[in-house]
Amino acid sequence: MKTYPLFALIEDRPCLVVGGGAVGERKVQDLLTAGAWVTVVSQALTPRLMELAARGRLRFIQDDFSPHYLDGMTLVVGATDDQRVNREVSAAAQARNLPVNIVDAPELCTFIVPAQVRRGSLTIAVSPGGASPALARQVREDLEQHFGPEYGVYLRLLQGIRTRVLARRRG
Repeated sequence: MKTYPLFALIEDRPCLVVGGGAVGERKVQDLLTAGAWVTVVSQALTPRLMELAARGRLRFIQDDFSPHYLDGMTLVVGATDDQRVNREVSAAAQARNLPVNIVDAPELCTFIVPAQVRRGSLTIAVSPGGASPALARQVREDLEQHFGPEYGVYLRLLQGIRTRVLARRRG
């Protein structure tokens, strides 16, 4: 599979996750970390997703998927264990030209989600193009050992310096 790597800017943008199980939970966490406004459509949620919904961190719609739930969305993730539903989510999103990821079904996706290491604002992404999720996980684990939490602190320091330098140039 050929891919073009990019980072999506989804902060303060609405994103839809169809599926409230363990896989959906992981996808919701990633989207929330990126600052998205997340809506989950599912008949049930994991306890963690229920807690996030109760705290107002996500919007929960207890229902089966319907294409109208795509209205106003920026990005869509299908994370159900029902391949018929996943195909429906993919087709409906693609008909609206919305980027869609169907977990574990690259043939239904318009983008894939790489393995990630996050250290503050630093994000390192790894993808073997769908060929081996196990290899992606191993590389991610290796990178986590090399790039520790101190990189987040270091990057905040560099950002502060950059901000001051740019302010002096403009002033």
